[in-house]
Amino acid sequence: MCRPASLGDDGGDQDGAPPARRWWATTGSGSGRFLAWGGPVRRGGPIPIRGRSDCPNGLDILGRAMARRVDPARSHLDGPIPPPIRYSTLYKLATPNPKSQRLLPRRRRLPLANVAMGRRPARCYRQIKNKPYPKSRYCRGVPDPKIRIYDVGMKKKGVDEFSHCVHLVSWEKENVSSEALEAARIACNKYMTKHAGKDAFHLRVRVHPFHVLRINKMLSCAGADRLQTGMRGAFGKPQGVCARVAIGQVLLSVRCKANNAIHATEALRRAKFKFPGRQKIIESRKWGFTKFNRNDYLKLKSEGRILPDGVNAKLLGCHGRLSNRQPGQAFLSDDIVA
Repeated sequence: MCRPASLGDDGGDQDGAPPARRWWATTGSGSGRFLAWGGPVRRGGPIPIRGRSDCPNGLDILGRAMARRVDPARSHLDGPIPPPIRYSTLYKLATPNPKSQRLLPRRRRLPLANVAMGRRPARCYRQIKNKPYPKSRYCRGVPDPKIRIYDVGMKKKGVDEFSHCVHLVSWEKENVSSEALEAARIACNKYMTKHAGKDAFHLRVRVHPFHVLRINKMLSCAGADRLQTGMRGAFGKPQGVCARVAIGQVLLSVRCKANNAIHATEALRRAKFKFPGRQKIIESRKWGFTKFNRNDYLKLKSEGRILPDGVNAKLLGCHGRLSNRQPGQAFLSDDIVA
């Protein structure tokens, strides 16, 4: 977008020429924004440009803005098109980034020490090939895991509320990053909340990211080859955390009622896309998060041998003080005792 603005001291020339105009162009993407302006457009010669950019692609944005800086509807006010701007001038205005600096000669590149480095892809750390490296007093400066909530939904509902349980089981031995666990938790929770209701399920993340990932940072600025040491002292600094997962280990579990089991299966199917490797969705035969089958649980409960314990249940056996048992429940049959 370009608009002319009259100068205060330019009222026109002696020969009756129209007053000089200044042009300015603004453009931006996100938080980055350019403001560039130049001298009178009817005067020839180079145009001094001043600007600021916070976005990495600010150079291309400003270049496109300069290419179409004349508004066709106001061409009679803008005057002739100024000469094109040299890209070497634009490079000095924008924040240096590796892609733009490669286009410049090595002697004219700007230092890139202030450019933030992105997180290394998780495929670099997928394979389990080292010993567990947890956070300790020897391993300091470890960033916090991305996932901070492991139980979502009605986590305080009793064991009798939700009878069905669906698991997402890992089918590979690999590392699963904390970012992937958080993304899967959000995807599963969003689907269950929308289709089953926020009071109709309990989601639990079954693995915890304790393994610390390391990175040996290399400088990428101009002249960094003089500062790098190669493989000398290559033990890296902590970059993130992940969970070491085995084949057949449960990643996510959802307990719900029988009518919402199909929604839990679909929610876990969507959560699969957040993980690398292969996973399987298995509908459990157990009652909720307990270790008892659904038929056995109902039978034991009718006999009074189940003691609720939060989201789990305890089985009353034959051992213990006789004074703690009710009449008729002092001795239990040995064929049902777990």
